[in-house]
Amino acid sequence: MQRAIPILCQLLGSKATSDILETVEFFVSAFEFGLAGAMEGVRRMLVLIWSGEKAVKEAVVEAYKRLYLNPTGGNLRSRNLAVVKNLTALTVGATVGELTSLEELICELVRSSLLSPGVVTLLWERFALKIQGTTAEDSRGALLLLGMAAGAEADIVRSNVDVLVQEGLGPRGHEDLNLARDTCTALLKLGGQKKRKAGSHEEPFRFPADHDMFTGLADILVKGVENLSNPYWVPLMEQGLNVVYKLSENPDVVIGNIIKGVAAVVLQAREAESPEKQAQEPESGETQEEPPASPTKVITCSSGVLSRLLALAGHCALRQLVHLDVAVTGELKRHRALQEERNNKAGKKGLTSANNTPSSTPAGKGKDEMSMEDEMGLAGASADDAEAEYIRKICEMEVVTGSNLLALLAPVIVTVCSNPIMFPHPQLRATASLALAKYMLVSAEFCEAHLQLLFTILEKAPQPIIRANTIIALGDLSFRFPNLIEPWTPNLYARLRDDSAHVRKNTLMVLTHLILNDMLKVKGYISDMAACMVDEVSGIADLAKLFFLELSKKGNAIYNIMPDMVSRLSDPECGVSEEHFRTIMKYLFSFIQKDKQSESLVEKLCHRFRATRTERQARDLAFCLSLLSLSEKGVRKLQENFTCFGDKLGDEDVHNSFCTIMKKAKSFAKPEVKALVDELEQRIEQCHNKGMSDDDTLQKASKARTAGKKGAQTPGKGLQKGRTPGRRRRGQQASRKQDSSSEDDGPNHPLEGEEHPAKRGVKGKKQRGGRKNKKTVSLSSDEESDIELFDVTGTSTGADPDAESDQENTDPRPNITPIRRAKGSRQRSKKHLSAAEDSFSEATPVK
Repeated sequence: MQRAIPILCQLLGSKATSDILETVEFFVSAFEFGLAGAMEGVRRMLVLIWSGEKAVKEAVVEAYKRLYLNPTGGNLRSRNLAVVKNLTALTVGATVGELTSLEELICELVRSSLLSPGVVTLLWERFALKIQGTTAEDSRGALLLLGMAAGAEADIVRSNVDVLVQEGLGPRGHEDLNLARDTCTALLKLGGQKKRKAGSHEEPFRFPADHDMFTGLADILVKGVENLSNPYWVPLMEQGLNVVYKLSENPDVVIGNIIKGVAAVVLQAREAESPEKQAQEPESGETQEEPPASPTKVITCSSGVLSRLLALAGHCALRQLVHLDVAVTGELKRHRALQEERNNKAGKKGLTSANNTPSSTPAGKGKDEMSMEDEMGLAGASADDAEAEYIRKICEMEVVTGSNLLALLAPVIVTVCSNPIMFPHPQLRATASLALAKYMLVSAEFCEAHLQLLFTILEKAPQPIIRANTIIALGDLSFRFPNLIEPWTPNLYARLRDDSAHVRKNTLMVLTHLILNDMLKVKGYISDMAACMVDEVSGIADLAKLFFLELSKKGNAIYNIMPDMVSRLSDPECGVSEEHFRTIMKYLFSFIQKDKQSESLVEKLCHRFRATRTERQARDLAFCLSLLSLSEKGVRKLQENFTCFGDKLGDEDVHNSFCTIMKKAKSFAKPEVKALVDELEQRIEQCHNKGMSDDDTLQKASKARTAGKKGAQTPGKGLQKGRTPGRRRRGQQASRKQDSSSEDDGPNHPLEGEEHPAKRGVKGKKQRGGRKNKKTVSLSSDEESDIELFDVTGTSTGADPDAESDQENTDPRPNITPIRRAKGSRQRSKKHLSAAEDSFSEATPVK
């Protein structure tokens, strides 16, 4: 039975509801009988609370009720205490995902009234250490369960806020920062989890700025900033700021005091030199980016303390943005709605007098026009736009820019990010880069000014954690300022090829969210995401496949990117091997189901055969064609575009792929289509056989050419640069005129198979080595040489015009298209040759 547990855990993820229900029942029974390893299955069941199947969700709730909420024996208090201990045991050693699922389960139990008030009371006693034998770990577990229950019913925490503050943010909180963080998590449930409904006039639940909650939290943060041995300060700080902005009436006052207190600790001058690197913070509040050129005092402090100050400033900037965009905007709308409601009530009371008084309407607007605007909601829309513009200006000018507290810390953050040599501490640089990204989220002006610095950090930071954090921040920036990030899209995709698996995974997740939410256009770079399907890390490969599965649900998205993706991935410079290419294409082509898409892809892929540069590209294109299910029209498309790939059929792999296509086509083809398929198959076989024979011929020619080069010096070496065949023939004719007036070529260089020497230049024929280089004759070069033959000036040596005419009419060279010349040009050429002959006859003969 124990060996079967891993297999049963996999069955919990089955697509069949019956398999899941039976497996849940098995684990419940196994746990009751004490089977070793059953607890693993019980924890795995937690994630099923998110199932969309109502039966599965109910089965999970019923299973945990049976295991943890129905103890036997003893009185009511002892049974409730047993329930508390059982639920607390689930929190021990749980991962973040398990805790999130457990919270949803507890909320379901509270909504169903399965968690009795007696259990909640015992949880409070356990948290406050009122029950004998309770450990600190038990107290934290009880606090976690109370916070989870408050997600369904906020009154559970609201009724005991003082107990939370005294225990969690008091002396115990100073010693155990983890307990203080969990206390903040529970306090956050007071603000409610759901968004406020439109038109709601309910006032938000908030506390005054001098409440013990905020003073105790500030005291813990300021006094604990120097305790670098405790790693929970930053998580506590983040949750603490969330509490301040959620529950305080004046969060800026509370946060200002916290920042000033932490900054005072950082700015304390040290008498002795610290081994850490120096960080600058001027006395008067002004900061300098260039420490050597700064006349201000240089302050030495711990890199850990400085990193905590920067983390505080960065998270404060982010929360200030959310506060303005959500809380302040919501309050403006609430006040406007209340004002409109009061105006409506006043208008109804004075309706009669208003109708009889023409001056009651605004100047320039009639009564009908005002009522029309109200009916269409234009007045409210314009007010919303004005409020949004007001909030935008505050974010741009008064949060991270200007002369406020956060703006004074901005140069410190930029200086640390820009000087890796001066500030080499990894944690400091990671915190500074994250703080810089949070500052950039607030203001478009600040973002544009430092965008290049952030991408430099993304590409060149030596620590993978910095690159992984930065790519997530850039995903948020893409949502906030898409127009600013769009030109840097290639840099985002480049991180898919990062050496670190953590960076690749984060990049893939960020790009997945951006593309599926239509914040990033699907371009050719998406081939890099396809390459992730063969990543060495199985988790990354699964994420890439999941992305394309979701993308296939968005219309024709996969079909539109297929041709470019095939071309990019088959390019040798892409670095994807042929085996990996085929694995990727098999998965992607499974989404091409429509006949029209297959027919169109056949034509597009056939045309791309013309642009192939390597044999591998032709093989890849042929393989992609073999993955398509072709209809009758698809076969006809292949027939129509046969000339595109006919010359590639000599390759054995290409031929095999097309044979696979033909086999598929024959399996479902109608009788009238089979004739077309047979004809196409015959043409494929003919081109394949011809290509094989041509390859053999080329190999033989190549061997013969190599053997000729290894022999003695051939006459072909006389083919020097700058001497065309036409010029050689003119020189040969002039020499023959000097030696003899006859047309006989002489006995010096007899050529086999030629009866009249004027048919070809003797020397040129000898230089070309007979028929050895027959394959290398180029049409364009022959055209140029024949044309240049008649470009003779008066200073050239003479030649026999009749012999030249014979050369034109009886040229025996094979495979050369003759150039037809106009009659006038031939006569002019003969006149030039005659003039050259006369000038040569007047010259003194050389003996």
